[in-house]
Amino acid sequence: MENFDLLKRRLNREQKARQQAERVLEDKAWELYSANQQLQYLNENLAQQVEQGVTELKETDARYRELIDSVQDIIYRISPEGYFTFMNPMIEVKLGYLVSEIIGQHFIRLIRPDFRTAVIEFYQHMLDTGQDNTYIEFPVLTKTGQTVWIGQTVRRINTTSGTELVAVARDMTSERDVREALRATQSRLASLIINLQKGVLVEDGNRQITLANQLFCDLFSIPFAPEEMIDVDSAQLVRHMKRQFVDPDEFERDTLAILARQETVLDQTLYFADGRVLQRDFIPIVQEGRYEGHLWKYGDVTEQFLAREATRKNEEKYRRILNDMDLGLIELNRERIIQRAFDRFCAMVGYSEEELIGRPISELLVPDGTVDASIQPGGQQYGECQLIRRDGSRIWVIVSEVPQLNEHSQIVGTIAVHYDITQRKVLEQELGQAQAAAEEARQAEKQFLANMSHEIRTPLNAIIGMAHLLFDTRPNRQQLEYLEILKTSADFLYSLISDLLDMAKIEAGRIDVHKQPFDLVGLLRTIQRVFQIKLEQRPIELEMMIDAQIGGSYVGDELLLNQILLNLIGNADKFTEEGCIDVRVRLQKEEGDVSWIEFSVRDTGIGIPEEKIDLIFQKFRQVNANGHKEKGTGLGLAITHQLVSLQGGRITVSSKEGSGTTFTVTLPFQRSDETLLVNPRQIQPIPADLTACRLLVAEDNIMNQKYISSLLDKWAIPFVIASDGKRAVEMAQQQHFDLILMDIQMPVMDGYEATITIRNTQNVNQQTPIVALTASAMTDQKTKASWAGMDDFVTKPFSPNSLLETIQRHTHTRAAAAPAESLSIAAPELDQHRLNEIYGSDQAYAADMFAVFLSDVLPDFAQIQNLILEQDWSALGKLAHKLKPTLGMVGLTTLEKKLHAIEKQANENPDQDELQAQWTSVQAELERSVPIVKQELARLSV
Repeated sequence: MENFDLLKRRLNREQKARQQAERVLEDKAWELYSANQQLQYLNENLAQQVEQGVTELKETDARYRELIDSVQDIIYRISPEGYFTFMNPMIEVKLGYLVSEIIGQHFIRLIRPDFRTAVIEFYQHMLDTGQDNTYIEFPVLTKTGQTVWIGQTVRRINTTSGTELVAVARDMTSERDVREALRATQSRLASLIINLQKGVLVEDGNRQITLANQLFCDLFSIPFAPEEMIDVDSAQLVRHMKRQFVDPDEFERDTLAILARQETVLDQTLYFADGRVLQRDFIPIVQEGRYEGHLWKYGDVTEQFLAREATRKNEEKYRRILNDMDLGLIELNRERIIQRAFDRFCAMVGYSEEELIGRPISELLVPDGTVDASIQPGGQQYGECQLIRRDGSRIWVIVSEVPQLNEHSQIVGTIAVHYDITQRKVLEQELGQAQAAAEEARQAEKQFLANMSHEIRTPLNAIIGMAHLLFDTRPNRQQLEYLEILKTSADFLYSLISDLLDMAKIEAGRIDVHKQPFDLVGLLRTIQRVFQIKLEQRPIELEMMIDAQIGGSYVGDELLLNQILLNLIGNADKFTEEGCIDVRVRLQKEEGDVSWIEFSVRDTGIGIPEEKIDLIFQKFRQVNANGHKEKGTGLGLAITHQLVSLQGGRITVSSKEGSGTTFTVTLPFQRSDETLLVNPRQIQPIPADLTACRLLVAEDNIMNQKYISSLLDKWAIPFVIASDGKRAVEMAQQQHFDLILMDIQMPVMDGYEATITIRNTQNVNQQTPIVALTASAMTDQKTKASWAGMDDFVTKPFSPNSLLETIQRHTHTRAAAAPAESLSIAAPELDQHRLNEIYGSDQAYAADMFAVFLSDVLPDFAQIQNLILEQDWSALGKLAHKLKPTLGMVGLTTLEKKLHAIEKQANENPDQDELQAQWTSVQAELERSVPIVKQELARLSV
């Protein structure tokens, strides 16, 4: 029974527990049902919200696009490479381009060419440094070619597809013009204030100094320059200034009171403790009713004050004294009418006092260019003017005027004192004429040097030409040796005159070092033989000792070294009557691949006094200019010193009077493993691998196109020609080239721009070697070419071997030397040496080039006259540069040099009259030369 009750109680408990669990389960089921209902409601509401959000997003995007399209600024987006990916329609309003014309284009297209490099560097710096925001102003070109200045803000943004740049460009042209005008006005005002003959101090509203001039610093003995006083608190300055016044505290109180009132104060008198008297002005600076600061103006009126006081106290006394002095005194009323004239003034102008009284002083003044014409009563005046004497002659006088006061201290006129300075003026004019004559003499000297250079070149051309002709006469061995020495010396002398007689070129640092492999020992032996032949009939022995460690080829400037050694040995020869000249060459030291070679030239000549050794390297200075039979120009050692320094070397001298002199030159050279050509003018065979190269030739000159085309065709080297820089860039973007020959001056886009574009845009030729072709060999041109990204530099006119060696160097090919014949030129008026260098023995090639010159190039010379009349100097310089090398290609090298002079003057210092005179000379000589060119063409065509 108990078990049954126990089981019943347990069953009741389990039933209650089950009922309780069912109730919990029902509650959870209801909660789940409510959650599902709420979730279903939220899903339905969320879908509505998403749909509404999309609609609102579309509306917002439309509004934003409408907003972007309606703003007055250009808004665009570009890729990191610089290509437009989005553009608002404002581009058409501001620059005239349709959006479709811009999308996909590179942003550099719109920038004015002279600013492209700067803008590229600016944004490259932004990308390199990770800047998010930048601002820059630069000019762009409209579709019609007009310039518009824009201020551009660029922001870098990251999108799912990568990094992009978003920019807003605002038209700043009008604002820039206003800004420039304001800056110019401010600059003029500041310059005017600084150069006033008064001490000026400008302070802002906080009494910080914003401007001061030197006269202010001088008046108050301030030990600082005016620019060092900017932003200094003027309260500190007042404490320094007040110590110089009779009553320092009164000056400080008065200054503070004036600042507190902020009202204009004029001609306030101040007294220095040292006796000086100053006048001070205070001028408030107010803009649009707002006080912005003030200006203090101080003038030292000590002399005026003392003169005024002395005049007032001793008027009669000084009148009597002035009558006896060499000063002319007159009294004028306020209307500038003469009231009284003293004897000395009457003697100055040749009138009696009766004739002068009642006449306006203006009748005696020379009306043009007089200082005194502006003098007005009311203050002391000082200046120079001219007076007309009674006989019509003129005299110069210094005039000093002071106010004349009555007993009530009122100004009733002025007292003018005149001092005759006519003789001084005459001396000044004579001095000016002497200076003009000296300048004219200096110009005549320069012209003389230029004429001498030209006159010496003329016979040298004949010497060099005759030497070439003598080589064809089958000389014997000794004659051949003499001819080689003659030719080497003539070539050197020609180069010396061309490059070094022009001292202006040397002083301007425009001599360039041309480093290339050369045979050092061969050069030394040639120089030795030259002087041995020269000294055969004199009691002088020339000995040369060469270090056994020196051999093979070295990289350096053979021509400059040849000139240095010829100058030093020639100098020893000049000052040695008998004895020996000892030349020693040794390897001083080696640093890596650089060999420092020492050249020592010792003679047993007259020597140099110790006190004059410092003079020997100075221009036009000689140790014994009056005592030696061989004077010279005094330039040889000065030029030698400059040429040694130019190559990074050193030159020293040691000497003892009566015992000889030793010059020691140390120069750095690099060793070279290159095998040198026996004759650099010989035409080389073409290696097979060079014919597989492909070249791009960018050249606008027809004759140069023909010249290069003929050479490349002869060498079987594939090539294409672009007639301007823009076309060259397009070709470089379309196909691969192994080498690009780039002319510098071309239409549409010059060689610099084309090279920069090729180097800075993605294309197959971005790393292709680019060689500059130009008629200029100046160092600055080479530097600019290198800066633009060019790898080498070839100067026009170039020989076939020069071009071939350049191609081989940059395409890594090499050919051995082979003999070649010379082109026989019948016309002696043409430069045979130049024509042989260009054409070798190819007579048909030369005939072709002569024909192109006569038919296609010669008519272009007529444009020069029009450009001179129109004074279009830029176009004249470009045309002369373009036509200049074509003259050398037909042997007219003299005209080539004259056209180079026209080009240089048009670019640097254009003068219409002088350019017209030069062109008239060139035109006359060209007309005389055309029949000769035609005759030569007929001979070559046979």
